[in-house]
Amino acid sequence: MIFVLGATGKVGRALVPALLDAGAAVRALTRDPAKARIDPRAEVVRGDLDTSDLAPLLDGTDRVFVLTQGHSADREAAVAQAAAQTGVSHLVKLSTTGVHFGQTDPITRTHAEAEQAIREAGPAWTILRPGAFMDNRFAWLGTIREENAVYVPEGDPASALVHVRDIAAVATLALTTSGHEGATYELTGGEALTTEQQVAVLSEAIGRPVKYVEEPESAARERMVRQFGWPAEAVDGFFALKRESGAHEHVVFDTVERLLGRPPLTFAAWARENASAYRE
Repeated sequence: MIFVLGATGKVGRALVPALLDAGAAVRALTRDPAKARIDPRAEVVRGDLDTSDLAPLLDGTDRVFVLTQGHSADREAAVAQAAAQTGVSHLVKLSTTGVHFGQTDPITRTHAEAEQAIREAGPAWTILRPGAFMDNRFAWLGTIREENAVYVPEGDPASALVHVRDIAAVATLALTTSGHEGATYELTGGEALTTEQQVAVLSEAIGRPVKYVEEPESAARERMVRQFGWPAEAVDGFFALKRESGAHEHVVFDTVERLLGRPPLTFAAWARENASAYRE
């Protein structure tokens, strides 16, 4: 039995059916099973990592996919410790490439601390470090629908965006086959595209021109607060992350192709899959 945390998140939504298709039994954790859209083949259990007793939730499972809301090192350490106590044999932790590159922004530091807790807990472990997700480009939905435009901060770096299905496929491999114990895998797409190139690819998939607009950081900050309702500290964290990751986002790792035996999914494929969302 594989226990999946973050089952309703970007990766979890792809991981649960991938594991089930691979023949694994899956137990998925959610705060509200009635509202969660989880593959009906999975066992769905109610729980909150901040308040629930973890041992009963983990009872009978032997592998755990570790990803917690807010990427809390304390929560993930508690999961790892409970897993060790209940006899779990393997932990697969979703982290970030920022740890590989030694970034010191708050998000990356938290992942690095959680990685260490996973390694020290006792069970075998595998660390997955994806770069920026293609799904992050859903942040452009509002302005594309309303203005046929994408606004980005000046100097936004090229990025080797990774498809969540590729992350899920690697996680499935690590959770269902041997030979990945003690491994750390950096995961990216197969090519680095500038933001302007990404907009052009998405424009072609949508079937209409989309304007690419660079704006000063001050204007981008105001837009994030106004458009997304982000608090100031979240905006500060975003820009801290971008400043540190900008020098590395273009780096392409061959891990996906090496492990899966096929090229990574492309941003053009992602854009075609999701074009209808931008047309609404």
